[in-house]
Amino acid sequence: MSESSSSTRTTFSRLTHRLLTRGAAVALAAGLFVAQAPAAMATDLMTDLGEHLSWASDVTTANDKIFISGSDRIVVADSRGSLTGVITDLPGVIGLAAAPDGARLYAALSEANQVAEIDTASLAVTRRIDLKAFACPSPWYLSLSGSRLYVGHGCYAQPGTGGVVSIDVAAPQPEQTQLVTGAYSVPIVGAAGTTLVVGSQGLYPGSFAVYDVSGSGATLRGEINGHDHDFSGLNDLAISSDGSTVFTTYNTPSRYDAWDTTDLTLIRSYGVEPTFTGRSNAVALSPDGASVVGGRWDDTSVGVFDTATGTKTFTYANPDVRLVDKTLVHTGKDVFGVVEGESGRLYLWRVPDVALPMSELTLTAPSSATVLQPLTLTGRLTLSDGSAPGAQPLVVTRRLPDGTRETLPAATTTADGAFTITDTPSVTGAIGYEVLWQGNSAFRLSRASATVNVVKAKSSISLTPPSSATALQPFTLMGQLTLANGSVPGEQRLTVTRDLPTRPVETLPAVTTAADGTFTITDTWPLGGTGKYEVRWPGNALYGQATATLDITVAKAQTELTLSGPERAAAGKELQFSGALTSASRLPSSVLIEVFRTVTNRDGTETVQLPSIQVYGESTFGFTDTPQAGGEHTYTVKWSGGLAHMPAEGSHVVVVGGPLD
Repeated sequence: MSESSSSTRTTFSRLTHRLLTRGAAVALAAGLFVAQAPAAMATDLMTDLGEHLSWASDVTTANDKIFISGSDRIVVADSRGSLTGVITDLPGVIGLAAAPDGARLYAALSEANQVAEIDTASLAVTRRIDLKAFACPSPWYLSLSGSRLYVGHGCYAQPGTGGVVSIDVAAPQPEQTQLVTGAYSVPIVGAAGTTLVVGSQGLYPGSFAVYDVSGSGATLRGEINGHDHDFSGLNDLAISSDGSTVFTTYNTPSRYDAWDTTDLTLIRSYGVEPTFTGRSNAVALSPDGASVVGGRWDDTSVGVFDTATGTKTFTYANPDVRLVDKTLVHTGKDVFGVVEGESGRLYLWRVPDVALPMSELTLTAPSSATVLQPLTLTGRLTLSDGSAPGAQPLVVTRRLPDGTRETLPAATTTADGAFTITDTPSVTGAIGYEVLWQGNSAFRLSRASATVNVVKAKSSISLTPPSSATALQPFTLMGQLTLANGSVPGEQRLTVTRDLPTRPVETLPAVTTAADGTFTITDTWPLGGTGKYEVRWPGNALYGQATATLDITVAKAQTELTLSGPERAAAGKELQFSGALTSASRLPSSVLIEVFRTVTNRDGTETVQLPSIQVYGESTFGFTDTPQAGGEHTYTVKWSGGLAHMPAEGSHVVVVGGPLD
């Protein structure tokens, strides 16, 4: 690659992340520990790496094993993803490359400036190849072609130090040849046959160069210029076993491209999805080269494509995790990758049977349901050849809003693949359901999921007014809190407000229901008129709030005003009268009684108002009068009433003898 080539100018974002996180690597326990994956993940596909790795860089397969590099070690798993061993004392191990026969594994040790050769059967480090003779050697990425190991190297935060070294690993004293120098950062490499591909990562534009390595050095065939194709941020590359095709994936555009390494033309693109807004971050080939597998970071999906046609033959997503860059490998049967959970913990992700014919599960759920009430989901299992699945067991998992998972009773398909799931959710919120068919020897597994928005059950409050109510006298309202599904509410605290005429709304003392939800409100109004009660229950985690209002009219209290005095009298003589103001309800502390005298005689009828009388509370009163003329004298006392009392009136007639009677 030319030192001035724009393809060598890459950022150190990935390098920075690795160097910063390397110091946080956790120490490996004396024995291997395989923890159950978090409930948010499919436990049959996930192996917890959290006790072994704090970050991961590469995954490869050899000798029927899976090797995962990161921190200062390589974790080893069997072909089903179960951890079986660990290789330690590998400072800053990053890139991995396996020999075609699977007997040897090579690991780039960036902190030791070495490449380690490992026996994949015994897991012993058989030798360490020192690269200290080169300036800024720090090896990161490896690719093995025949007996030549190609090492992408460079130093952190030192632009222009990147390059590629070729090592003859077949020799007892390996020959080392510097092929490429001056790369902006550590390049990703891919080598096969007589072809070497060197890609710059993290740059816009994201270019890569192709070299002929049939001789002792490297001859540049050409460059795929990122400007021409609007490439940004090379994430990964893979090369066919004969070196004729290289497969690349970038941040943008988010897809997987196949390039002819001879004429540098685009052969085909895979996974072109115009609506996808995230990024693809890993690409790998099946051992026979017939399939391309690509991974995405944002929705943690993998897709398998037919190399020759571009047809997608398999896809699977796990939205609960994120795929680590450059960590996909296709074993021919399964796909393995390293994923990061929400807590930052790492897992070895096994997606099995990707080469088998497809099956498909569909799951249909109601858009909403009510807590504590049964809901029904329906679905169907179909096989790609159209045959009837017959009775097949299904694993059903329910995920609650807090992320916890629970396995529900298994479902079984009918002969045509249909199935029904009934569940009664005990919490509200978005509840997810996942159905898994674990596949068989003829068809690969399939999954389906659906989310149901579970809402609170309804509640209601009824209010019954009193048969009658009078101001200043206690009365009682009856009520009941009822839950929609007939459950007994138990003791529940209710808020009560009262809205009286000409008064601000008042909050009354709270009431508590009896176990069956019944309650009473006892109240005394200070006035008469029409007002309103509102009773509110705030609800709880399962039941929605309930509110009831009631308009009520409270009568003013009846009052009685009596007056007594002489029946007959003579004009000119003083008369004495007595009276009383009474009520069943407490009277105001002071009232004013008006007094009127109406005289009827030969001159007609005349009414005059006499001095008013101040009455204190419920009591008697008296007054005097001296009539000056004869006739029928009617004395009337009146009280106009108040906010809580009706008006009252009383009278007494005195026949007065004398002039004009």
